[in-house]
Amino acid sequence: MSLAGTRRKGAAEPSVEAIRAEEVDLAGDEIPFCFSPADSWSPLVISCPHVGLRWPTDLLRPAPQVHFGRNADYEVHRLYPGAKLSGAATLRAIYSRLLVDLNRAADDVSPELVPDHPAPRPRPGTGVPGTLGKIPNRGVLWDTAVGNIPILTAPVTFAELGLRLRRYYEPYYSALRLLLERRRQRFGYAILLEAHSMPSSVPGDIILGTLEGGSCSAAVEQLALDRLRAKDPKTGRGLDVRLNDPYRGGNLVRTFGRPEEGIHALQVEVNRSLYMDEASFQVWAPSTSATDERSRARLLTHRRRRLDLLLARLDHLLRSLAQVMLDHRAGAAETPLSSPGLNSPTPSTASVQPRGDSLVQPDAPGLESRQITLGPSNPKEP
Repeated sequence: MSLAGTRRKGAAEPSVEAIRAEEVDLAGDEIPFCFSPADSWSPLVISCPHVGLRWPTDLLRPAPQVHFGRNADYEVHRLYPGAKLSGAATLRAIYSRLLVDLNRAADDVSPELVPDHPAPRPRPGTGVPGTLGKIPNRGVLWDTAVGNIPILTAPVTFAELGLRLRRYYEPYYSALRLLLERRRQRFGYAILLEAHSMPSSVPGDIILGTLEGGSCSAAVEQLALDRLRAKDPKTGRGLDVRLNDPYRGGNLVRTFGRPEEGIHALQVEVNRSLYMDEASFQVWAPSTSATDERSRARLLTHRRRRLDLLLARLDHLLRSLAQVMLDHRAGAAETPLSSPGLNSPTPSTASVQPRGDSLVQPDAPGLESRQITLGPSNPKEP
């Protein structure tokens, strides 16, 4: 079976006819995500659906009086500083998952929360039977925040849920669909990396979720495991990397992971204790500022080494997925053709700037002011 879908030979930028501008419906609403294009084309897209910290000011229901950061994959996008340079486009949610959980199905809702929902389908918790047990599932709409803090004072109507889905949920899915399809048409395949974090109460350093291999090919799964489990060449130490245990992957990898059509999806959960203080919310990820470097140097040696190892493993994974060459020939074996070294340019695309890799088509009337190819904003807690 081929690892990729049909590739148009010599294809450069997909036509407007192939990818319709109306797939991302932004008219009348604020764009609910940040988009950062890469410096060059690659098959890789990174999605951060749970980093948002905002609450809409025009929503009739007021913002919950909780710590939004404790209900987010806090600053997890900072663990992938090489995304832009490696060729990975990045999509990052702005609004809190307390508003709508982008990694759950649209009908994954309790009938008690939305009494007039015509067809609710609440899902069970995640986890592989016989492993670490199930992780509770709150669904697309949460009634309690982390710590079982109630956040809904009254049930939500089906109309209100529909508004949240239209304004904040559907545009995110449309944007990912657009970005992945562009890459599938250009390379014959695309790869989605879902970037998440998990509390330190969950065992393991990194959990790779692939829906037991259903969201990506066996070759891509093995490539990711090899990169994440690689040991530090100096110390011989590695990270505790688990596969589908207990996180198998959420609705985003389930929706977009179609390896038989050339779209591979992975979910990467990182233990927050590796990069931040979960009590003070101090993030230890290094930056270029001298102040941060001095602060980081004061960390315990063991902690600093584990942080360095985490960043190295994620960077290796990122560049490998961005540069891997999958065989798109009909009947090809399920193995990568090659995986270039870390200093190698992206095959045949390293010098190609991703012109037009915007989420608003340049010829879309009335939307010129909504171009989002600039750098991402820095949302703060409400």
